[in-house]
Amino acid sequence: MFVGRYMEMAELQRRYDQNGFQFPVIYGRRRIGKTRLIQEFLKNKRAIYFMATEQTPDILLHQVSEAVLSVVPSSFLSSFASWDDLFRYLADASKKERLVFVIDEYPYLAEVYPPISSILQKNIDISLKETQLYLVLCGSSMSFMEKQVLGVQSPLHGRRTAGLCLQPLPYYQAIQFFPGWSDEEKLYAYGICGGVPRYLEIFASYPTLKHAVIGEFLSLSGHLLEEPATLLKQELREPETYNSILSFVAGGANKLSVIASKLGKTSSDITLYMQNLLSLGFLVKEQPAGGHTERKSLYRIPDNLFRFWYRFMPSCIPLLGLGFSERAYDSIIEPAFPTYFGRVFEDVCMQYMRLLMANGTIKELYTSFGHWWGGNPKVKQEVEVDLVMENHQAMLVGECKWQTSPVDVDVLETLKTRSLLFSQDRRVLYALFSRNGFTAEVEAKRGEVLLYDEKDILNVCIGS
Repeated sequence: MFVGRYMEMAELQRRYDQNGFQFPVIYGRRRIGKTRLIQEFLKNKRAIYFMATEQTPDILLHQVSEAVLSVVPSSFLSSFASWDDLFRYLADASKKERLVFVIDEYPYLAEVYPPISSILQKNIDISLKETQLYLVLCGSSMSFMEKQVLGVQSPLHGRRTAGLCLQPLPYYQAIQFFPGWSDEEKLYAYGICGGVPRYLEIFASYPTLKHAVIGEFLSLSGHLLEEPATLLKQELREPETYNSILSFVAGGANKLSVIASKLGKTSSDITLYMQNLLSLGFLVKEQPAGGHTERKSLYRIPDNLFRFWYRFMPSCIPLLGLGFSERAYDSIIEPAFPTYFGRVFEDVCMQYMRLLMANGTIKELYTSFGHWWGGNPKVKQEVEVDLVMENHQAMLVGECKWQTSPVDVDVLETLKTRSLLFSQDRRVLYALFSRNGFTAEVEAKRGEVLLYDEKDILNVCIGS
């Protein structure tokens, strides 16, 4: 199933339709759908696709030679003697006609044959830039692609014509993987898998959410049981320290000093670890909306699979070897999952509001999106607002309630009171989001307050 990626596909096609040499670089974490996007893009095009593997340089050159010559055959060549020969051949083959050449998992090639980036740079500058070649480099190692392909120290710096860092699908595309599941199960699946297409495909092969969690997380042969560890090992050394940091953040330790204390270290001791996790997207650092204050920064795990794994799996893993997979689900995951999903629901509501702004349902153009937290001097305690969209003149503030009872008017009054702490005399529009609707008193305010329930959030967006 190919879902979403409309903007990325449109950008690749726009570059393809332009005259001259093109060099888009596609990168993103494992399982995010890079290869699937490329395969979809290559349909009905004159294209050469080569996926690098962990082989010797000679074997890789022979394999890429076969891929090239199968599309652009030669009567006197069976293989190329060098990468220079290969690129010269591609230059001749694409002088007047568009030809796509994809090297997938480029980091594998560059690691076993380090000169390849310099060789490619030389050939781009000498001959390829005057052709109709559409060269695509793709890779899963975020650190490698950002430093060794896109970075200023790379021989290829400045040569790319486009860069696409694939992000997870939004929830309204992710739920399309589960046409036979209940509405709540669709949202919960997103709360576990996020918008990573491969995870969603794996989950969608099961009849229910419970079967999927047991089969993929609570089984010793599950595809997703060791996925976070695999991703960490791909990018980082000392995975034990990083695992500990992520476990503490998932458990609610979201301040640097608290995380350091739990590790038995000082804040300065873990600064480099935190920076690495931030640069790779395993953590994000947030400041409250309405005023960026470094002292109030909080850390959170943006990826739902990581968030779910580090929240639940440390307690579940000891039970798997005993054959207690279903009991682990019933006693550890299922009772706590609605609380866990509360933060995911805030992210879902933000995506929903941005979609409404994009399609024109919400007319105001907001330019900043986030959450707010801070001290309330009247009650002398820290308070939060779940959703804030803002520009210099206006704000939209919202409260997101994933609870079994309808949202009552006290939630709205609390939201209004808290917004005064940071709205700074701007126009304020209020929005409430509910799992199970609203009381009659809140419904009476529909029009002056935006009200959205679970069905609104799901049904409006299906097919988007």
